[in-house]
Amino acid sequence: MEKSYNSVIILAAGIGSRMKSDIPKVFQKIGGLSLLDHVITAAKGINPDVIIAVLNPRHKNFDFDFGREVIKVYQKEQKGTADAVKCGLQAADEVEGWVYILYGDIPLVSSDTLMKLSEVSRKSADTALVVLAIGSENTKDLGRLEPADEKGTVKSIVEAKDNVSSKTISLCNAGLLIKKSLLKRFINEIKPSGVTGEFYITEIVRLIHEAGYICRYHKGTERELSGANTVAELALLERNFQEREREKHMKNGVLLTAPETVFFSHDTIAESGVTVRPYVVFSRGVCLESGSEVGPFCLLEGTTVRNAAIGPFARLRGESLVKEGAKVGNFVEVKNSTISEGTKVNHLSYVGDSDIGKNTNIGAGTVTCNYDGFKKHKTVIGENVFVGSNASLVAPVTVGNDSFIGAGSVITDDVEEGSLALERSSRRSVKGWTEFRKKKKCAES
Repeated sequence: MEKSYNSVIILAAGIGSRMKSDIPKVFQKIGGLSLLDHVITAAKGINPDVIIAVLNPRHKNFDFDFGREVIKVYQKEQKGTADAVKCGLQAADEVEGWVYILYGDIPLVSSDTLMKLSEVSRKSADTALVVLAIGSENTKDLGRLEPADEKGTVKSIVEAKDNVSSKTISLCNAGLLIKKSLLKRFINEIKPSGVTGEFYITEIVRLIHEAGYICRYHKGTERELSGANTVAELALLERNFQEREREKHMKNGVLLTAPETVFFSHDTIAESGVTVRPYVVFSRGVCLESGSEVGPFCLLEGTTVRNAAIGPFARLRGESLVKEGAKVGNFVEVKNSTISEGTKVNHLSYVGDSDIGKNTNIGAGTVTCNYDGFKKHKTVIGENVFVGSNASLVAPVTVGNDSFIGAGSVITDDVEEGSLALERSSRRSVKGWTEFRKKKKCAES
């Protein structure tokens, strides 16, 4: 099969003032990833020769996950989308073929949809352009399509800010795929809008159609192609993203007992056979291997769980690993630690910067004291260790295999293998204390 040469230009120079935020619109996040990074992810999925992000000079203090894989160019003056595309074309001079023009604030567009645009472009040799269209009466800010005579073709796109013709239909522009040779030929013929003075890239549809070429369109779904200009619309994008992720994970065999209460990150990995109970949040960097169960009201970030039980009410973060048959129970926080096979940290404990061996029991209220006010230190607990309730292990400290630590102990030195460690003061009893206290109180009053 002959290779298709594609460039992707992502228009992301807008400030997004309606967000009322110091963070530019395209750097707002859904599913833990910026809107722009979501679009880049979709673009990477079609394996283009080059991806170019057209940014605003004000964006130089912001970065995105795929920074090294994407060419950044800056639109010095905000003169419209056609001017932004010109900036992008300068960085794609060596790549012929087709150019995808995508919008940095339409984050849920999929690689599959971008591939479908390419399929539509091959319907006839004289197809020069394909519009990615969204059908909705609520897209007031997007340009509307004016259909041509042949079914599935279009003769122009009328921008919302201009006088919308009665000939337009309820399909709106959400992206373009254009032959690069024709894009370069006609982009300089685009005139500024008589209403706004902006140079619209959508005007190229009319120019290419009038030159005798066919412009087609492919209709996508509203959930996939919705954008965001306000924080309310951003919240809708988050909802759409979460619905998509829940459907994907359940299709792959993940049991969500109350799907609408579970929230995923863009990079959450959950294998078939995983069970997730209600009210669970996965932040970035979570991998759940088959057989794992996450109980209600848990928050996981940067954690791998291998056929283990988490929760309820547990928090795991900071590159933690919970191995097969282990249990991290209610009101337990684990940070940057390894919990080995069969080990139990059942309740009310903090495990930070620690390695815990196999089949060890960590009693309720145990704390690994990893921070001395200046640096973090490591706690190493061996296999088959019993740590009594309310013990404090002051790092750096090592607890040997098969050892016992008495309840309430504060361990500041290493514990030898097979030994019992106790650090607690002796109890003192004062007989008659209650009666003495009462008499003293009466004498004072």
